This record gives sequence, structure tokens and C-alpha cells, in this order.
Amino acid sequence: MHEVQEEIVKNLIYASAGYGRAGLSLFRGEAKIYRNNQAAIGNLAIATELLIKGIIAKKNLLLLFKNIPLELKCVLCASKDMPESFNRIPYQIELRSSAFKCIELDLAVKTIGVFYPDIKKHLSAHLNYLSRYRNKCIHSALPDFQEYEVQRIVFLYLTLFKHFKEQEPNLLKYVEVGNNKMNEEFLTRFNEERFDRVHSAFEEARKKAKMIEGCKKLDIEFWDAYPVECPICGNDGYLYGDTKEEFEAIGNYDAEMYLTFYGESYECEECGLKLEDYDELEIAGIETTIDRTDEIYKWEEENMGPDYSELF
Repeated sequence: MHEVQEEIVKNLIYASAGYGRAGLSLFRGEAKIYRNNQAAIGNLAIATELLIKGIIAKKNLLLLFKNIPLELKCVLCASKDMPESFNRIPYQIELRSSAFKCIELDLAVKTIGVFYPDIKKHLSAHLNYLSRYRNKCIHSALPDFQEYEVQRIVFLYLTLFKHFKEQEPNLLKYVEVGNNKMNEEFLTRFNEERFDRVHSAFEEARKKAKMIEGCKKLDIEFWDAYPVECPICGNDGYLYGDTKEEFEAIGNYDAEMYLTFYGESYECEECGLKLEDYDELEIAGIETTIDRTDEIYKWEEENMGPDYSELF
């Protein structure tokens, strides 16, 4: 099965590189047609998805495919322990012929975040944006995207490719996605311009804040959004992200659960301040980690059922 796994991983990575080169070419206007932002984002979205799935497949094919039969699960988990009489050939053929469906992009993003928490921390907002617009770019006709919206997908793909190339040097040793010098220059420029984007966002928000009267406070009612005071106008805006369960061991047989909210982006509807990712939040001085342990009973009731607490 190892040979089949290597073949699947190679096909995913090489296909990703092909879509990536096409997307970058469209983004830079290198193709012999007019630049089309939707086509660029569509190609780069596919490239990013295939790259992520290629890395997941390298970890274990069980994580990549859905509805795998029990026998194949056993082979993929404990290949060396299978009896000599076990016939692997039919399963090898099914894997090579795409008989099993791959996981969706959203689950692939969550899976890669388990292996690479730094990616989840810094790129979650961009990955979520990709998830929202991937299918629309491929299956719909959309109005033209803003320049930054295209750039953030280019940034996401090139950052992931660079990160995985460092983490999996043998896997991506001979894989390139266009002009390396141009790719590095783009990443450097995008990161440098992040400070300018935050500064511009602050200046625009200050102009609107002068016309705001009163102070708006928001209720705590969502697990994927938390009200945080706007650094510009003082009203509450939403810090968007995700609430996670965390555990601390108590001896050998018990653990205490905590709830932590991790912010990924921010938006204030009053003054219009909008911060797109973790790094922009840091520049703006907005706290990205919030303890929500005092809401643990509400969490248990909504996520584990009303009878959960009665078990303890």
C-alpha cells in the first residue's frame, strides 16, 4: 500500500503545482489573455486544496478518503500485521481509480490545522475566505474581485507551499510553482504592506468615528464571534474566530476542561474598522485569546446535550 500512497500523494502535489502555476500566471498577467481575477482565484483555490490534501495523504490515506471499508482501514492502519492470505490488489485498484471520495475542503483545513497549529493560527482567516469563495469561483460568474482579495489567496498558496516545502523537503524537493524570486518578493511585499493596510483601516475608521454618537455594546451569544471594544470608536465590534475545548490533567485519571476563544479577524460595524487576519489583529493591539471557561455549562448543554452534566 505504501507505493499506492506515494502515487496518490505525488499526483495531488503535482496537480496542485500545475494549478498553482496557472493561477500565478493569470494573477501576474503572464498568460496571453486579459487578466481575470476570478480565474486566478479559482486556479489558486484548487491548487491550495490539492496541496493540503496531498500533505494529509502523506500522513495517512485514512484521513483523506471517506467511507473506506473496514478491510482497507485495517490495511492502512496495520499493514504489516495483515495475514499473508489477504488480497490487497482490489483495494489498490480502488484507491488508484478514485473509487472513494475525498474529504471536503473545510474538513481538510481542520485536519491540517491539527498537524500544523501555526498554520491554523496565522492563516485561518485566509483559509476560511478560500472556503467561502472556492466553489463560487469555479461554478458561478462573479463580479470582479478587489486587488487585495486576489492577493490574499496568492499569499495563502505561496505561504503554504513554502511552509510545506520546509517541513516536507523530500516531498516537494523538485516541485516549483513559477518564478521563485518573484514569489519571495511578493510574500515580502505583502507582509510589509500589512502595516500600511492596518494604518489605512485605522485612518478611515477615525473619519467615521467622528460622526458616531453614543456607545454600542454587544451581547455574548456566539461561539464563533466575541464582542470586543473597537480600538478606534470605543463601540463593540465582533472578533471572529472559534471556541475550543482545552484540558489540563489532574493526576492520572482526571482532567479539567477550559474554554478558549481564538480570534482570527475583527469587524466594527459602527466605524467600519476591519482587520483581516491574526497578524493584523496583533498590529492593531487586539487580544486574540479570550478565556470563556465561565460559559462552560452553556457550552456543554449546547454541544453535548442537556443531560451531559448529569453524568458527573
